[in-house]
Amino acid sequence: MVKISLLCCFLSSLLAVALHAQEPSSSSPHRVATQEEIDNDHDNFLRGTARNLRQNDVVLAVIPYKIVKTDQGTAQYARVIQSLRGDIPVEALVKWLNLYNKLPAGSKPETILLSGSSFVYVLAPSKNVKELGKDPEDFNPASTVYSSQVLLGAYDLGNHVDYFPMTESSPGRAMKKLLHIEPAKITAESEAARFQPESGE
Repeated sequence: MVKISLLCCFLSSLLAVALHAQEPSSSSPHRVATQEEIDNDHDNFLRGTARNLRQNDVVLAVIPYKIVKTDQGTAQYARVIQSLRGDIPVEALVKWLNLYNKLPAGSKPETILLSGSSFVYVLAPSKNVKELGKDPEDFNPASTVYSSQVLLGAYDLGNHVDYFPMTESSPGRAMKKLLHIEPAKITAESEAARFQPESGE
């Protein structure tokens, strides 16, 4: 009888160990988030993006073309493709500073030129925006593309800037849910510029 009791205890402890091994660990890299967790994350981004939109009167869609890392922070350079809120014109050049992503003290600056076409939403307060002089040297090479059009201007957005990809990321979806943003389109045409398919020209 004692042997049977011991055997039962041994088997029950083995079963407990086996069941514990099958339980998903919170630190396991193979754990899949539940739909509730995904929805909560999206709701958090939605609330955070809504708060940022209430606090910032400059909202831009831009294409970054250069990143300069220094021991003071990381400067991002971009060209405006849509001016969604504020007075910064389309095709203007903008830069902003990320104070948290910096190189160790005394490091030599690193410049990265971006050749891709990644689109980014940028939110900033206009009180921190500074219009820079004509064709500032640190905006090269992008400023040389339209060097004759000096009226487009260049702007420093400061270092209180929120930016994130215009993709199906949580912040990107939050923007789409909070704002209706149409792609650029022709809103008026002169008679001379009107498309005439029968002209053959």
